[in-house]
Amino acid sequence: MATSLAERILGRFGRKTPVMEEVAAARSSLASSAFRLAAYSPDDLISRKGFAVYDEMQNDAQVRSCLNTKKFAVLAKGWSIQPASDSPEDLRIAQFIEFCLNDMKGSVQEMLFKVLDAIAKGFSVCEINYKPILGGPFDGMIGLATIKSKDPSEFGFDLDEFLNVRGLTHLTAGAGVGLLPRALPAEEFIIYTHMPVYELPHGQSDLRAAYKHWWSKEVILKFWNLYMEKFGMPTAKGTYKRGVPKDQQDDLLRVLDKIQQETALVVPEDVTVELLEARRSGDAGYVTAVEFHNKQIAKAILGQTLTSDEGSRVGSLALAKVHMDVLRFYLERLKRDIEETVMREQLVRRLVEINWGMVDGRWLMANGNPSTMNHQPSTIPAIPRFVLGSLEEKDLELLGGLITKLVDGRVVEPNEPWIREYLGIPAA
Repeated sequence: MATSLAERILGRFGRKTPVMEEVAAARSSLASSAFRLAAYSPDDLISRKGFAVYDEMQNDAQVRSCLNTKKFAVLAKGWSIQPASDSPEDLRIAQFIEFCLNDMKGSVQEMLFKVLDAIAKGFSVCEINYKPILGGPFDGMIGLATIKSKDPSEFGFDLDEFLNVRGLTHLTAGAGVGLLPRALPAEEFIIYTHMPVYELPHGQSDLRAAYKHWWSKEVILKFWNLYMEKFGMPTAKGTYKRGVPKDQQDDLLRVLDKIQQETALVVPEDVTVELLEARRSGDAGYVTAVEFHNKQIAKAILGQTLTSDEGSRVGSLALAKVHMDVLRFYLERLKRDIEETVMREQLVRRLVEINWGMVDGRWLMANGNPSTMNHQPSTIPAIPRFVLGSLEEKDLELLGGLITKLVDGRVVEPNEPWIREYLGIPAA
């Protein structure tokens, strides 16, 4: 068979070997290696006001509701561990990971809820604490004691010139010298970066886009309170005859000051009391303004508004479904981050590497027993998958009835695997 010109050239000069290392530095190696300068945070609001501004924003009812909606929606359906294959060793590894997660102090949902604090802060830091397992089928192996959430405002990152995380720096109290940065190994922590920018580990807070609307709403509420104080209750007016002594005038003024808290009062017949109703009525646009900023806060955090509205507006079912689809897009991205970036790469993989180590070309478990895996000596054991519950909302009764009709009509076979997958039913 005749060869093409390109094939002849490649055969003569050989294929070019690709570069096997990173070459585009994000910052100079001088700053990275010699001076170990702290990484630049892309969040200008944190740079000016610190993390405290995001803590304050979470006291707002709308902000807290939107954040909790996002967290609970991702975590509400539970979790499971899926083995890498049906081999006995992969099944044992999956069972071991599930045992560790159930055995540690605190629940997985509670731990992941704290990991999702990165939605508000940009990144979150959790420390992994290990313990030896005593007794049972995994005796002698290394399990989990606790996974504890840490305040991200106390941590910094030690990065190389390519923005790879070499370690963490933690501010600790020194003897008479204030706070000193202490170097900590990154592999002892779970670091979740929400919406990273150019590989920086600080991430982006959802509250950054909501800040101006939160701030505007805070100002509006203050003026609304002043408006209600001024126009919400009528002004009491007292009239007395000319020549009344000053002490009696003061007594009348004190009575008028208390008239709004009292249900009855007694005055002389030559003194008249009346209430002056404010001519201005309504909310002066405050309700509309607050609702607008609440919707913008919801849009910044959830990507849509209908799931956080209070029913003040009636919309079509189609519009509601569009908003739900948008929210599901946001939640699916967050769900994959938790499953892959947080759990599989930073927790499950580490547990497997710790407990299935290589000695003399063979993988051994932590208790020293040889592994029965049929892997190549240089291959790391397959990592099981951590899976959160599906976010799909399906009418199982309707789908089940449809599939029953398809089976009865012999359109599909009852043992087809897609039926279980479609209905969300685990394999038998």
